[in-house]
Amino acid sequence: MCKLAWGLTALLLGGAGAHPVDELVQGAYLTLAPGTVQLELDLTPGVQVVGVIIRSLDPNGDGKVTVAEARAYARLVLAQSTLKVNGVAVPWALDQVEVPPVAALKEGGILKIYASAQRTDRAGAQTLTYQNRYQPAKSQWMANVFLLPGAGWRYGVVGQGHSHDGRQLTVNFTVSRP
Repeated sequence: MCKLAWGLTALLLGGAGAHPVDELVQGAYLTLAPGTVQLELDLTPGVQVVGVIIRSLDPNGDGKVTVAEARAYARLVLAQSTLKVNGVAVPWALDQVEVPPVAALKEGGILKIYASAQRTDRAGAQTLTYQNRYQPAKSQWMANVFLLPGAGWRYGVVGQGHSHDGRQLTVNFTVSRP
């Protein structure tokens, strides 16, 4: 999914070399799977805003991001993103954080946050709404949904919509048994 996510980011931005230097690009990739919604949130800071991200990631300023610092930062980011399934808020559980070395982050490295939210499968029409309010600097948001059927469940997207600024994705989908 990571290669696909990067490819979609490159297309959205007009090419891999077209990353905006004065923005934080936030790509949210939601995967609807049996009993869960998985999130991969890719944060790519431009060179003019990377300092803001590094100060949040490395509050003691020692130039190294510890596991504890990375997880604290990821929790801060996730606290500003909401997921609703059928109108009911579902909390994120932090699964993993991947932070490149600070030097690599300064050169366009991608910080990745993986989280999941539990949901109940039931047959019929359903709605998923994701909203990202994290904005430590000027940002560009995008969100996409992927389907991972299994465990006897099949999913189908019947409609989706994005807010004008890209912060919100609403997906109407169906769940059925094959």
